[in-house]
Amino acid sequence: MFEFETIDWKVIANPQRPDEMTIGLVTLKRPEALNAIDVQMRVELDILLDQIHRDDRIRVVVITGEGRGFSAGGDLRSESGPLGASDDKHDFGNFGSYRLLANYFFNDLRHVVIQRVIRKIEELKPVTIAAINGPAVGIGLELATACDMRYASDRAKLGEVAVPAGFVPESGGARNLPKIVGIGRAMEMILTGEIISAEEAARIRLVERVYPHDMLMDEVMKIAGKIATAPFLSVRQAKALVRRYWDHNKSEEGARAELEAVMEITRSGDCREGIDAFLNKRPPIYTGPNYGKNGGA
Repeated sequence: MFEFETIDWKVIANPQRPDEMTIGLVTLKRPEALNAIDVQMRVELDILLDQIHRDDRIRVVVITGEGRGFSAGGDLRSESGPLGASDDKHDFGNFGSYRLLANYFFNDLRHVVIQRVIRKIEELKPVTIAAINGPAVGIGLELATACDMRYASDRAKLGEVAVPAGFVPESGGARNLPKIVGIGRAMEMILTGEIISAEEAARIRLVERVYPHDMLMDEVMKIAGKIATAPFLSVRQAKALVRRYWDHNKSEEGARAELEAVMEITRSGDCREGIDAFLNKRPPIYTGPNYGKNGGA
């Protein structure tokens, strides 16, 4: 059995039927980094989701974060070096004149894996619930929107911060968020990077309900237990039918467009500037592709 380091996985009893181990609990486990999703967490989630897919015991999967947050999104510190956005001249190996090519190649892989993770979450047969116990931004929010339902602590903050940071929503954010909150509100959140409260998230139906922080997991488990108690095939088929209509605009072509967009952006000067500004806690100065002495490259 693979031993996870950045996530915790356990199968727990249905609170309504303690003799039935039917609820899976995934906990993102990098609390010191507000559960930012680094390369290792992406790989571990990918492996775990395959295990869950093969486990017929599981009726509901709950995803949450350890510590004070759900997920701060992608881990920019691990991405900065390979992209030349920090003083750390990260090298993946002794590639000589191929060093830059290797850096971009391996950086591209991190985006391939997170996109695969999000799609596997969307396609899981068990019902998926995001228990948002704190900040959920960027890829963290996209992971939550990939779930079937979302419940938030009153301490939660949610936002799609990719664009202001020099990136682009890459993991279903541009597809799922507009369907949940409407195209105008989604466009506003995506283009401005607005961080909203749990109460505002509930008002625009980004989350189903908000609970006092200390009650969140108990309340989510009650809901998970109720779903897990319902007839197995009825739940599976109901979810499959809802998802069938929900996913009407999901396609391999769309996934490729997301991936190509983020790959182009991560090679830009504005992306490097966004990462550097974030890590150094300063306002970014973007130049665009056609401005400045170096053309924004």
